[in-house]
Amino acid sequence: MKLSLMSCGKSLGQRVIDNEHFASYLDTSDQWIRERSGISTRRWVDDESTVDMAVAASQDCLDRLPEFDRSRIEVVICASVTTDEVVPAISAQLQERLGLDKDVLAFDINAACSGLVYALEIARNLLRVRPAGSAALVLGAEMLSRKTDMQDRGSCFLFGDGSGAGLWTLTEGEEDYFAAKTVGDTEMLTVGHEEPIRMDGRAVFRFAVSEMSDCIREVLAKADVAPDEVDFYLLHQANQRINDAIMRDLKLKSERFPSNIARIGNTSSASIGILMEELYSSGQLDGTKTICLAGFGGGMSCGALLMKGHEIHVA
Repeated sequence: MKLSLMSCGKSLGQRVIDNEHFASYLDTSDQWIRERSGISTRRWVDDESTVDMAVAASQDCLDRLPEFDRSRIEVVICASVTTDEVVPAISAQLQERLGLDKDVLAFDINAACSGLVYALEIARNLLRVRPAGSAALVLGAEMLSRKTDMQDRGSCFLFGDGSGAGLWTLTEGEEDYFAAKTVGDTEMLTVGHEEPIRMDGRAVFRFAVSEMSDCIREVLAKADVAPDEVDFYLLHQANQRINDAIMRDLKLKSERFPSNIARIGNTSSASIGILMEELYSSGQLDGTKTICLAGFGGGMSCGALLMKGHEIHVA
């Protein structure tokens, strides 16, 4: 049995922030930011909460399947590093606001920007012991603008707010393949309860390129798949230079690496889900595809999930 996507949804912060915003008060420029990160704009919340964005993305996902029986949802997992409060969990609040059954298994996880990949692997294993036809709502939701030091010239321009959600079930087919790496590091990238995001940009860059490439190669080897047999690599949208370096390492062309970082910025655990929604909405995931999802984040964590011969599932 393998994961199969049923629907996608997304929600973005209401405000569009361009690079001139930072140039207006810091020693920087639009050109410098674009050359350093590939980012031109990002989306920030106005008065929305992380839960509000999670609900909006999940509702967008479910609205695309108007005949879907929500009682089939037995698992809800939300990945986030910017929850509004410690408890109740974002996923628990989704139960009430989406009108889901009370016996749903709902919880949040924190694996930073690797969160959605980790959450999908957890959901895959939980669905295996649920009744046939059960579904999992898996999402990432982040409000990073509230955790950003706006005086940090080296990182303040990177982050955006948003949520990406997917509805998944298990179908017959070849197993999916997962790989993860953890390097305990309390200095490279941190976010405190009250303290803003702090990171060593050069160290993070080296970690991302090295470890994410390794994770991707590991799942490809497990699946006996060559790099050019993967239709799409959906990578965490942290920095275009990182993703370009991985693309070069795999000796592949850019058409296999869809990107939205120029418009949306780094939305941590939400980024892969938002990117997947864009491909889903544009019809690029229609038919049989082999897809590799890969992310890295604070912790440090890194994970990759390969869905070999994935096909959109019709409810």
